[in-house]
Amino acid sequence: MILIVRRKPTALRSPAGMTLIELLVVIAIIAILIALLIPAVQMARESARRTQCRNHLKQIGLALENYHATNGIYPPASIRAPAFLNNGRDEPRSTWTISILPLLDAAPLYKSYLPTVSTEDSANNKLRDASVPGYLCPTDTGAEIPFEPRLGITYRRGNYGANFGAASWGTDDWQQIKYRGVMGQNVAVRHADITDGSSQTVLVAELRIQPSPRDNRGVWAFPGAGSASVGLDCDSLCRGINSDPTSDWIPFCDPLPNGMNCSFQNNVDSNAGPRSQHGHGAHLLLCDGSVRFANASVSQTTLNAIFTSQNREVAGEW
Repeated sequence: MILIVRRKPTALRSPAGMTLIELLVVIAIIAILIALLIPAVQMARESARRTQCRNHLKQIGLALENYHATNGIYPPASIRAPAFLNNGRDEPRSTWTISILPLLDAAPLYKSYLPTVSTEDSANNKLRDASVPGYLCPTDTGAEIPFEPRLGITYRRGNYGANFGAASWGTDDWQQIKYRGVMGQNVAVRHADITDGSSQTVLVAELRIQPSPRDNRGVWAFPGAGSASVGLDCDSLCRGINSDPTSDWIPFCDPLPNGMNCSFQNNVDSNAGPRSQHGHGAHLLLCDGSVRFANASVSQTTLNAIFTSQNREVAGEW
C-alpha cells in the first residue's frame, strides 16, 4: 500500500525565517521611525546650537563689562580715522570686536594688530584673516565666504553687531538723544548714560551673514555699517526681526543671491538690522548682561525702544 502525503503550501520565507510580507512590514516600520526621529534629532541639534550662540553672547557681554570697568566707557562700534589724515578718505582703523579680543582669550591675535594703520593694510593681514570662534553663531554657515572690499583684501566674518541705535550711519544723528544706541562710529556711552535702563537696552545683537564676497554683514574687523554694528534705520525697523531673506533689503544696493541685498555702501541707509538663522527671531545681549531671544513678532515700537539708550521710552513686555 502506497501512501501519498500532500504537504500544505507554505508562504515564501526569507532565509531568516520571515515571510516576504513580514519583512516588508518591518522595513516600513523602520522607515516610519526614522522619518519621525530625524526632525527630533535636528531639533535637538538646533537647540544645542542656540545654546552655544547664547553662551557666545554671554561671554561677549562679560568682555564688554570688563572693558567698561577698565576704561569707564564702552568701546566705539567702529573707529575710522578722519579723511583729512588720509588724503581725503576716511580710513578703517578698529572695531569693538577688536577692542575686546584680549578679554576673550585672544590676546595673541590682538597683539598682531597694528592700530596706527588701516585694517586693510598688509600689516593687519593676520587680524583680517582670523576666524574667532566666539564671534560665530554655529547655526549660520555664511562665514565660510570672506568679505572682499578690494581685490586681494579679505576679511573673515562673525555674527554679532554692536547696537548702533536708530541713527543713520554716516550722519550726525547721534547728536540727537532719541537716536542713540550704545556703541557708534567713533563714539560710545557709559553705564550712567543709559537712562532707559540696562535691562531694557540692547548692547549686542545677532547678524545674519550673506555668503557673498560683496556683502560686509558680520565682518568683525571691518569698521563699517552692518559689519561691526546693527542699527534700526527705517527700512530695517519696518521689517522687524525675522529670518526671511527679503527682510534684509538695504536701499541703494544691488541685489545679491537669496533675496538679500548688499550693505557695503557708505550711505545713510546702510545699517543692517538684527537677524539670525535660528528662525522666528534673534538673540539680543542686553546691557545688564542677560541674553534674550526676541521673537519675530516683537512690535516696531518695542524694537525702537530697546535699541535706543536715552530716549526714556517704555519697552513693555517682549
